[in-house]
Amino acid sequence: MELFLSTFKNRIDAKGRVSVPAPYRALLTRRQPEGGLILGPDISAPALVAGGRDYLDGVNRRIDELPDLHPEREMLIDGLLPFLSELSLDQEGRIQLQPQFLEHAGLASPGEAVFVGRRHSFQIWEPKAWDARASEARAKAAAWLRSGGNPGAKS
Repeated sequence: MELFLSTFKNRIDAKGRVSVPAPYRALLTRRQPEGGLILGPDISAPALVAGGRDYLDGVNRRIDELPDLHPEREMLIDGLLPFLSELSLDQEGRIQLQPQFLEHAGLASPGEAVFVGRRHSFQIWEPKAWDARASEARAKAAAWLRSGGNPGAKS
């Protein structure tokens, strides 16, 4: 299974366009030959989340696991789906970041964005926000590994 991995930094132009990293574009095309991606605000971070049609299929599978009219099902539908957009890449591999996406992630146009692979999806972060998040995540991961995966153990 191919995954979105690694981290890339790209420029956002004055029109809010940013190039999707070539390895991510290639993976999106292999997964979905017609291209394009699903993009929306990450509900757990000041970042954007993106992936191919399979990412959206995964979101829908989680929703479909809940019975019709179940409150959590309705919450997921109302809290996620209206905020996702299906975008096409232009001939240069760029996507257009709408103002609401720039605002949610604290991105500037013109400016820079960091693309972060997260296995089946990727995120787009403001560089300083990503640096802070990555530093904290690395420290927590190192502590977890030192404890042998036992969160209660002392290192």
